[in-house]
Amino acid sequence: MSAGVLLEVTNLRIGGPGRVIVDGVSIVVRAGEVTALCGPSGAGKSVTARACMGLIDVAPGLLGGALRYPGKSDRDWFAGYVNGDATGMAKLARDTEAMRGGYLSYSPQAASSALNPGRTIGRQMQMAVARRAQPVPAANESGVIADLLAEVGLAPHVSSALPGELSGGMCQRAALAIAMASDPQVLVADEPETGLDPVLRRQVVELLLTVGKAHGCGILLISHHEDTVSRISDSVVRLVPPGSGGAP
Repeated sequence: MSAGVLLEVTNLRIGGPGRVIVDGVSIVVRAGEVTALCGPSGAGKSVTARACMGLIDVAPGLLGGALRYPGKSDRDWFAGYVNGDATGMAKLARDTEAMRGGYLSYSPQAASSALNPGRTIGRQMQMAVARRAQPVPAANESGVIADLLAEVGLAPHVSSALPGELSGGMCQRAALAIAMASDPQVLVADEPETGLDPVLRRQVVELLLTVGKAHGCGILLISHHEDTVSRISDSVVRLVPPGSGGAP
């Protein structure tokens, strides 16, 4: 196993209703680097990203492959779940649940609608902080949250705001702060540019890169923007829809 590898997926195959969605995809994410997962709509980017976190919610589900988090152990998390059913995929999600938070974190696309609309940004950050591998003393929690908000360019008062009270760009920054609050080793950023104008898009991506690398994270970036991918990625995995004649 290469030094610095935090996430490794090998020959991933996922089936959906009557078809193969992902066929033979392999991904490596290393500490301090950005691996981009790109391709056209329908190529399976989001399904692949979720599978990297142990979440497969299509049927029949996992048809092949291996999933390892070398920064944690040598275990293949897909072992025993290949060619399972919906019950097996639900069990896989439960089995990997402890990895999501302190080891893996997720920053959603369209954050303004993906964040919990009924909880303040601060409360959502508190819940993420609670998933850290190394617990934060209660007395230090507010300081950790304030520091994270400052790191993404948000004022302390944003912690008391609901997502609906923020602009799209502020929501995307808040989503990044929430994702980093669990102090993850791997950050999965699912099309962070969605719904933003070109100026904000570049700002959010540069912020993602700066914050992720400052924390020593490996970043798995899902994107269909070739300019972004070519500018910031250390390695690129290009997906094509199975059966289209290309190779993943």
